Amino acid sequence: TVANPFAKQPNEHCRHNQDWSSWDLERLPATVVPRTNYQRACDPATYAARLDQWNGQPYTNRFRLVWRRMTQPGLERCVQACIVPPGPAHVHTVHSLALTSQSDTVRTAARWSSLAVDYLVKVSGKADIQDELAKRLPLPFKGHPLDQALILRTLRLNCLTSDYAPLWDELYDPSWVDDAWTDPAHVAAGSARPRLGEVGPTWSMATPLRTDVDRRKALVELDALAAIMLGLTVEQLCAMYRTQFSVLRKYEYFMYFDANGRKICKHHQSAGFHQQKGDYELVTAYLEDPGSVGLPSRYQAPFTKPDREDEMTLAYNTFIKRMR
Repeated sequence: TVANPFAKQPNEHCRHNQDWSSWDLERLPATVVPRTNYQRACDPATYAARLDQWNGQPYTNRFRLVWRRMTQPGLERCVQACIVPPGPAHVHTVHSLALTSQSDTVRTAARWSSLAVDYLVKVSGKADIQDELAKRLPLPFKGHPLDQALILRTLRLNCLTSDYAPLWDELYDPSWVDDAWTDPAHVAAGSARPRLGEVGPTWSMATPLRTDVDRRKALVELDALAAIMLGLTVEQLCAMYRTQFSVLRKYEYFMYFDANGRKICKHHQSAGFHQQKGDYELVTAYLEDPGSVGLPSRYQAPFTKPDREDEMTLAYNTFIKRMR
């Protein structure tokens, strides 16, 4: 899904399109190979010879931006794109691309993770994102004052396992240690949540953002960064959100995050990994009267409610100040 190469994997002996399980990103190991419903139908040598060649090399030798082809304007998000490491191939239900440099591929992934580019696909009315539409989307450009802020958030969202270590190590920039969340309240005093700039030049298990709240915050900040780089005002960004993202708005209206960054949502389509049936009603009852119910051990008070328009506005204005 959006900026997440480990959203779900098919269950063993997968029988239909609902027979999939979500990954627990908080406990994702450093090395893991997702299960697949597809396998080679020929010997390895024949298979390798038939792979598409990009500039004289198999396309599977590159870090690529990969996205799901089929979509529709009424979905929560139209563009389901993330970065995959060298190795895996794919069938025609998805497409992938790479730019000349690794950094440009990451910049493109950042744009494609934003509401602004998703909006362009929604209003196009397309139900099939192939190369003719991809070529019409805005390309990244280097040299912007907020360029490293964009790359840092994108890599911390996508680089979930050690297979991404070469990409992280190549693009690491020392300026990242001075970066910070645009909302000072996001990391409260004494909180165990990672600070945005607390990363080293070598990939480690602490490199990726793992909790629901941190990953959502990084995506919101990418929304603001993409809007600034595309020359949009924050009012235009919020108008895009209000007019074309009704499903996302509905989910977030009935959503909370606990002190550990775990998501609880009324709608099962956007439920957190640790959420169980009845948790949303339990949390709302607790918020109305904390003494009336007990919380399960998987959640910890206090609970916060997201407000994407306020968050995007704060992020946008903060980035403008940093840029100046």
